[in-house]
Amino acid sequence: MYLQNKYTRWYYNIIQRAQSRYLANDFYLERHHIIPRSLGGSNDPNNLVYLTAKEHFVCHLLLVKMTSGLEKRSMAYAAWKMTHIDGRQRYKPCARTHELLRKQLSRSYKGIPKTYKNWLGKKHTDESKKKQSIAKQGKNNPNYGVEQKPEWNQKKRDAQIGVPKPKYVCSICNKIVGGKSNLYRWHEKNCSLNRV
Repeated sequence: MYLQNKYTRWYYNIIQRAQSRYLANDFYLERHHIIPRSLGGSNDPNNLVYLTAKEHFVCHLLLVKMTSGLEKRSMAYAAWKMTHIDGRQRYKPCARTHELLRKQLSRSYKGIPKTYKNWLGKKHTDESKKKQSIAKQGKNNPNYGVEQKPEWNQKKRDAQIGVPKPKYVCSICNKIVGGKSNLYRWHEKNCSLNRV
């Protein structure tokens, strides 16, 4: 699974050192999956190790250099997500590390269309739909407490009367499409993929 290189050796050195040491209970540690769950790892205690925040971040940077292909993309994304959690910056990597992560993430997505093609043929489970519904109820709903006044809708309709909607032509299939978002979502890259 992992490439045989110096980064893999460094990674396992950190893991082995963490497994054999003892730290006080009040010492801040983070749980790390030795084989990440996205690569088939489990929550089994043998696959878990407690690392300091610095070691945890370094291990995720090493995982990017220890993998290739789809695994590399997954690890680059995980390392990037470690720097930002819930929209807040968690770690402040130096400029070189920031650039490395952004480049790795960008390279890993080359040739993959920015569409919902990965979801074609898949459906959310009833449980998943229920969770999504609950997450947007009450105060979590962005429109919670906002009154929809009838004059607002009338004002929007009046503003659109007589305004021509822009049309765009797909460079691949030469179809005329209404709206730039429709062009990007349903044509361009999709047309080039279907052409192959």
